[in-house]
Amino acid sequence: MDTWSLARLRVVLAVALLVLVLSLILLSGLADGDYEAISSSAVKDFYWIDIKPSHDLVWHPCYNSLRRECARLLVPLDHLNHSDENPGHAAIALIRVPSPLLSTPRYRGPILFNPGGPGGSGVDLVNKLGDDLALVVGEGFDVVSFDPRGVARSTPKVNFFDGPGERAAWGDTLDVIRGGPNDELQGESGRSIEKTWARAVVTNKLVGERGGDWLGNINTEQTAHDMLSIVKAYGREKLMYWGFSYGTILGSTFAALFPDNVERMVLDGVVDSADYYATAWNTNLLNTSETLNQFFTSCHQAGPSSCPFWAPTPTLISANLTRIYHDLVANPIPVRGSTAYGVLDYSFVRQGIFAALYAPYATWPALADALAALGGPQRDPTLMWNFTPREMFKCSCSGSCDDESDKDEREKDFVKALPDGQAAILCSDGESIPFNISSSRAYLEDLSKTSEWADIWANIHISCTGWPKAKKPFRGPIEGNTSFPILFIGNTADPVTPLVHARTMSKRFPGSRVLTQDSPGHCSINSPSICTQAHVQNYFLTGTLPAEGTICPVIMPPFPPASSEDNYNDVNEGVVVGDSREKEMVFDAGEKKAENFGSGDASEILMMMDEKMKDVVVELSKAWKPFNRPLFG
Repeated sequence: MDTWSLARLRVVLAVALLVLVLSLILLSGLADGDYEAISSSAVKDFYWIDIKPSHDLVWHPCYNSLRRECARLLVPLDHLNHSDENPGHAAIALIRVPSPLLSTPRYRGPILFNPGGPGGSGVDLVNKLGDDLALVVGEGFDVVSFDPRGVARSTPKVNFFDGPGERAAWGDTLDVIRGGPNDELQGESGRSIEKTWARAVVTNKLVGERGGDWLGNINTEQTAHDMLSIVKAYGREKLMYWGFSYGTILGSTFAALFPDNVERMVLDGVVDSADYYATAWNTNLLNTSETLNQFFTSCHQAGPSSCPFWAPTPTLISANLTRIYHDLVANPIPVRGSTAYGVLDYSFVRQGIFAALYAPYATWPALADALAALGGPQRDPTLMWNFTPREMFKCSCSGSCDDESDKDEREKDFVKALPDGQAAILCSDGESIPFNISSSRAYLEDLSKTSEWADIWANIHISCTGWPKAKKPFRGPIEGNTSFPILFIGNTADPVTPLVHARTMSKRFPGSRVLTQDSPGHCSINSPSICTQAHVQNYFLTGTLPAEGTICPVIMPPFPPASSEDNYNDVNEGVVVGDSREKEMVFDAGEKKAENFGSGDASEILMMMDEKMKDVVVELSKAWKPFNRPLFG
């Protein structure tokens, strides 16, 4: 038998042994278990409303056909109230993909995830992408997330409106604001600054009337305490965490409050905490135009076969988009879709494009198709309408909501994430803003000097006008000497969390490190980089930070050519990034894994691992869309 055949045989035997060992571990873990779980043979009948909240983590099998477990953890409604008078409790909805090594010495513990928002659902995140995230961080960890208090399945749930009818009557509160940087282009399309301000005032009067106990306790400080409660319910003292976008505010706030309780922390798509807690929102858009320029450039480079919105130069592609804007201002298009109806106008398309900047690999090919159809001679709005879908209004609980026959409807109401949670967290977190129209006009004018997207982004700041006064939460300083150094990650063309924020925040946490990913999109996970995800895995596994100045490439462009394999079939060639040798780092990890199973050619096994990692990062980049309305992230 030749050397190559022997090598191949060793790999086959190593993989077979790996599968056998993991199978035995999984079976023993299910049989013994060092955690409390409720067995069920009818996971298809899982309902969140059937889970009784508990002071202990009691895991229930959930979501049919997926390896998921769910729990509802009781925590104090006000962690800071130590008086004898009980202020009540919040119930935090959690989900996990349990580690197959749960009952073995190689189990490493839980990694908590937050998808951003604020107001994003961590349950939705792990339910949809938990298996891929588990492959990135490694099999020794539980992949865990939760709906923050006030959001979706966690209670108390924030709801400004008395039923869906009142919400529908008030209508959509987000629109492009007139009087911004594109005023000459958009004409009368969008909403005036005066009406935007007035709607915020009315909405926040409802908040004051209906806020109740949650008003002063739905904030990032309380959620950071919730995370510590989750860690301690696991029987641990220190947090392992990966937070995206707003999740970096949650993570850095935790690190400032509990610096001695940090075991590993990855903050990805970093927000400047000083700007956030000031309710300023005026430094997020530094790279937004560059992200859109990369859409034009990558479309041009892909060619007309891969990008139907192609033109001979990126400048001409940009001009074609401007022409579409002008056409829609003059002639908006009425649409009657299969599930919703409305008007496709400048504001609709503008918001859709802004959202697409978050996730190039998930959205840019579809966006190019939609723009090509909309800009063609037939002005076909179908693809663009479906690109930013709208739901038809429906009344919930048409019968008695207490009837068992309406259990499915009650479950839908219980799990639904409302946009109110986002406003409640960010407005409660931030400083009060001036209560006058002139201040809002001045804010829009100033923001327009720095970004063409001010007409969308200004909605965040103005939405907090007249927010009811409540007890002030912790707002910093967000800094500290953590018990383990933090890994910050930033993209070179992130539309809402510019790379400079990662560098700014890193200076506030001694010993931390910034990893740069050379890509468009919001957070590293929105673009496929084996280099970045290998560094993340190595950080969680060994605590090793990337070398100073490390820049990670991506393995394929947003618009794939005829054969996408041509773009990333050389991922094992040994990428040199910054001052680190990525191949050596990953090879060492692969060699250790091979040694753990007692056989095999480490380089051959690593090659197979890299193929799996390649598939995972590509899948994540195409699946990772904003889990909350993409106004922030």
